[in-house]
Amino acid sequence: MNVSKHGLWRWIGVVLALTVAVTLVGTALAAEFVGEDNVYRLPAGEVVTDDLYVGAEQIYIDGTVEGDLVAFGGYIEINGTVTGDVLAMGAGIQIQGQVGDDVRAAGAGIDVTGTVGDDLFLAGGGNPGGFSWPIQINNISVQQGVRVHEGAQVGGDAVIVGGAGLVAGEIGEDLYSAMGQLTLRAQVGGNAEINAGQLQIDEASRIQGTLKYSTAEELSLPGNIARRIQFEKAVKEVQRVSPVITFLWWVLRTVLMILGFAVLGWLLLRFAPDLLTRPAEAIQANPVETGLYGLLVAVLLLFIPVGTGILVAAVWLFWGVFPAILVGMTILAVLGVVWLFSPLITGLWLGQLIGERMGMAARPVAALIMGALLLVILGRIPCLGWLISFLSFILALGGMVQARRSAGSEGGPSLPAPGAALPAE
Repeated sequence: MNVSKHGLWRWIGVVLALTVAVTLVGTALAAEFVGEDNVYRLPAGEVVTDDLYVGAEQIYIDGTVEGDLVAFGGYIEINGTVTGDVLAMGAGIQIQGQVGDDVRAAGAGIDVTGTVGDDLFLAGGGNPGGFSWPIQINNISVQQGVRVHEGAQVGGDAVIVGGAGLVAGEIGEDLYSAMGQLTLRAQVGGNAEINAGQLQIDEASRIQGTLKYSTAEELSLPGNIARRIQFEKAVKEVQRVSPVITFLWWVLRTVLMILGFAVLGWLLLRFAPDLLTRPAEAIQANPVETGLYGLLVAVLLLFIPVGTGILVAAVWLFWGVFPAILVGMTILAVLGVVWLFSPLITGLWLGQLIGERMGMAARPVAALIMGALLLVILGRIPCLGWLISFLSFILALGGMVQARRSAGSEGGPSLPAPGAALPAE
């Protein structure tokens, strides 16, 4: 076969891309998946020698995970050891143990008192005005806000955003924070860049590099807090909009979104009902497992685009660059559509679930409107709205995958469920 030098490098690039992609996909499929309806606990002394993906109302990691931990649920508590990364999403998150690599967490209330080997990324709630009502998860009370407490240790950078919180402990490198209200009482090994509506810096704080902060008014700070201090006055709005106008505009946008979902949902239920009902039935059958499927597909296709890379590389190999670009853009567009219209699927499931709990059988259109209304309102709450939208997205995506698997099982073999044993040969 006559291959030019340019063609040879192209083939080498494709082979390397496919090799890396297949390796990563194999790692993901080899990970341990756990779906629990109520409580999942990894007891102290037990070891998971692989990545762990778990979803439950309450999650307790007291043992050791020799790999990455992906957890989402109502309340997540990490007291043991995770040697890799932690990706956690929940209403309440407690990180009290040891994490060997990065931590990425999002929730209404997040508390870190343990050790993070590398970077820390937190996004949480909290009322910037100072008052934050607690959230009750069964018998657990979660206080809103983001707090890195004294005694916590972060080896790398810390990126913290949210409504209100505390940053204390030790941060090995740089600190970046954008908060409505923040109290800083930390030891920072690098620079600190802070943007806050209300900022309090304790005199015990020490920043080895430059402290750059942006607030409405300049603070009176001791000179020994940082090697260099830079203040940038926060820009005030030139024209304040009336709160009544803001609220009315919010209501109008919400009503328009509900009307749009209602019309589109009615059309789909009338002319292509399986597009909504089958994924909703899959979520109803096992919401935790369905969410895990959606999270895995989102990670492989969007966040760590292994699957997208495989498809694009294969198309590039056989058909050229332009078709490969079109395939990549199509995948992203499809995922964008699923994100945008996921309340149609999750809303139908949620509305039917509410109807069952209330002891009444809601018609599909009424159930969809009721569920979508709840999701739209929750999705437009500041700080937490994006988390609601993300959960709706992964549930809808997982429901579509599960519906496709069910259709495949009716006509032939399908993939085993996460955690299911493979048949013996």
